[in-house]
Amino acid sequence: MQIPIKKTIDKIPGGMMVVPLFLGVLTNTFFPQFLQIGGFTTALFSKTASTTILACFMFLIGSQINFKLAPKALKKGALLITGKFVVGAGIGIIVGKVFGPAGVLGLSPLAILSALTNCNGGLYASLASQYGDETDVGAYALLSLKDGPFFTLVALGASGLAQIPFEALLAVMIPIVIGMILGNIDSDMRAFLGSSKLLLIPFFSFPLGAGMDLGTIVKAGVPGIILGIIAAFTGIGAYILLKLFKEEPIIGLATGSTAGNAVATPAAVAAADPTLAAIATVATAQVAAACVVSAIVCPFIVTYAFKLIRNNKMKKLDNKAAA
Repeated sequence: MQIPIKKTIDKIPGGMMVVPLFLGVLTNTFFPQFLQIGGFTTALFSKTASTTILACFMFLIGSQINFKLAPKALKKGALLITGKFVVGAGIGIIVGKVFGPAGVLGLSPLAILSALTNCNGGLYASLASQYGDETDVGAYALLSLKDGPFFTLVALGASGLAQIPFEALLAVMIPIVIGMILGNIDSDMRAFLGSSKLLLIPFFSFPLGAGMDLGTIVKAGVPGIILGIIAAFTGIGAYILLKLFKEEPIIGLATGSTAGNAVATPAAVAAADPTLAAIATVATAQVAAACVVSAIVCPFIVTYAFKLIRNNKMKKLDNKAAA
């Protein structure tokens, strides 16, 4: 007796990313000891596994990028960063100016800026590989600049207190560049490596989820859930910019999420500005909740928008044919 697992997962928007990710969240919430068994089990399923598997995914994606398309990937990366930052920082700064450090609806400007000026690179890469092309995934090399507290500090008017080490950016780009070189000097290798890239999506999705906990949503309460929902829609800025610059805009919506590393941002910001220490703890729980919620909601938004745009295009073609 066969069970249609793949067909069932495919019916869920972004299912090959969302289902394993949610299973990882549930496992870490209710059976965390399973992830600490050791050996191959821990190596494959624990949260530390996502970095290695995602690095391999980046290598495979890099192999599919033609040298002629690299400038386009960098252009898209710049537009994605700008669009995401303008929306996220804009919301946080407006809340800070209007409501002060305490914020509104239980959300401080620190929590808002920490969550909304960051995005889940693994989630973006997965959605880009499903709904975009090689240049959309290649844009991740530049999009990785959003990791860490730098952009949050910029938005708080404290950009001089943080730096992005060149080595960190270089470390992200090296697997992609090596893959690009290999794929461009041998078309057979490009075909071979390209056939494997989608296979890795569920394998890095589960460990990403294993780094999250449903308990964080409970601790953060309603404000944390609201923050996650808002984060899921922040990709609209990147969508608009891509459309203005005549690029396929749908992948801009894939930046509507909060990365796991953003959980450390409130504490990092508080270390730079001790006056924020009092609200950093609450902000940390809220940002953690935003990571979980946005990772679940964002794929649904991207999938819905993709289907809507595709259907509209088909209707226009049918109308032209009928005319």
